[in-house]
Amino acid sequence: MFDALRDLVSRPELFSGFDTSALWADPHVARQMLSLHLCDDHAIASRPGAEIDMMAAWIDRELGLGGKRVVDLGCGPGLYARRFRAAGAHVTGIDVSENSVAYASEHGCPGGEFQVGSYLEDELPSADVFTLIYGDICAMPPRARHRLFHKVRAALPEGGAFVLDAFPTAQFETQQEGMEIAMRLGDGFWAPGDYVGLKATFLYPEHSTTLDRYLIVEPSRTRSVFNWLEYMTPSRLSAELEQAGFVSSQALEAVSGALWHDEDKPFALIARKPD
Repeated sequence: MFDALRDLVSRPELFSGFDTSALWADPHVARQMLSLHLCDDHAIASRPGAEIDMMAAWIDRELGLGGKRVVDLGCGPGLYARRFRAAGAHVTGIDVSENSVAYASEHGCPGGEFQVGSYLEDELPSADVFTLIYGDICAMPPRARHRLFHKVRAALPEGGAFVLDAFPTAQFETQQEGMEIAMRLGDGFWAPGDYVGLKATFLYPEHSTTLDRYLIVEPSRTRSVFNWLEYMTPSRLSAELEQAGFVSSQALEAVSGALWHDEDKPFALIARKPD
């Protein structure tokens, strides 16, 4: 246990321990995550329904989704996919969570096509529009973003669009380092029975990146989870997209679709594959 605790409080190298599926690997945690996605009282895992309505509406206005093939990467329980389908799109959702994909198929977006898989590792279907929503791009290191951008570009036709949003660097300025320990940390989020949860938060100011590292100690097992988040600027994300062969739009306010002026709010980009 000493080694595990010493490791917890030691600052890891940037993006070490990166694993997009870690939160979904444990069945209990996967159920908890699905509940957070479906709760409309907070924005922990997804936006409230009214904000999802607004974002889906401006994406439809900008791209004209009717009749188009839309692939929603990291679709979760189909919250955005349902809105895209209502706009007349042919929707495919991809997510690592079996629970979320099952919910999306049965309740979230009946009539859509959903598959369990990793959009970072698996082959992507062809589509006219790809979406990656609620800051998923911020949870992966640059090398993973680079690989994903090239995969999406290859799956798009000329003129096809990739819509993604990100958390701005102004939000990084509000973050603080710290340590937390509690019995059943997170009110039972990590396990159904008794456990001790420890959380260490590290800041990487030169990269506008945070790490929440968790150590979950149960009577019969101990596990560690790394939750990375890189806050970004529109110019940084646009440059990465352009390096992958996209032409990027001006930054838009993620929820409303208006031009992005409030640096505290998440922004969105529409990246197009040139004709």
